[in-house]
Amino acid sequence: MKVAGGIRRGAVVTGVATSVLAVGLSVLAAQGADAGTTSASSLSRSQLLTVGQVKQADARRAWSTQVDKGLLPRTYCGPASTEGKHVAARMARGFTDEMDAYGAQYVSQYANAASARAAYNSVIATLKTCTYSKPAPTHARKITENRVVKGASGDLTQVIRWYDYPKPNDPGSEAGGFPYAVTLKGRTVSVLAFREMGPGVPAPNFDKLARAAAAKITR
Repeated sequence: MKVAGGIRRGAVVTGVATSVLAVGLSVLAAQGADAGTTSASSLSRSQLLTVGQVKQADARRAWSTQVDKGLLPRTYCGPASTEGKHVAARMARGFTDEMDAYGAQYVSQYANAASARAAYNSVIATLKTCTYSKPAPTHARKITENRVVKGASGDLTQVIRWYDYPKPNDPGSEAGGFPYAVTLKGRTVSVLAFREMGPGVPAPNFDKLARAAAAKITR
């Protein structure tokens, strides 16, 4: 199967050299935060989205699998796009339709609200530049969304969406959508990082996910 860039059915391709994720949970790649909480805190697994909530917000996809153990999919903009420095505790949960859509929620907690705000700002800055990866030579990349989500609980929730699309010299290759939602709530930061073929989870559906995630996070 020729993969020139972006995403093709059966595989997810970022611009990170040979970073290709084949279909299936057995090949979900590792990243900074694993699926467990690393230290005692006010974090609780009940504060994470469930696959049922993901399906409810984005019913057009057959979201079927909740990844609570093992390795989570890499995010398009790297580990710095999911948490800041000096994390006191973290937890994460992944989701997939076991075809070509993946997502994860990363929650990190800090010593105080000021440290959490700094982490939030760091994550947003990382997302806006996204130097961790780049599209293949046959593809281009652009931000298609950079906005605050209205109606989300917490101090602030922002959506930033990257889009990889084929250049005219590779019309047979498919595009890929990489939406992020970052929430600051007290001393906690929640990041939703999703990826799939095409433009990705539609904005109204992703906003539902962002609001649901923000509502579950405690300060």
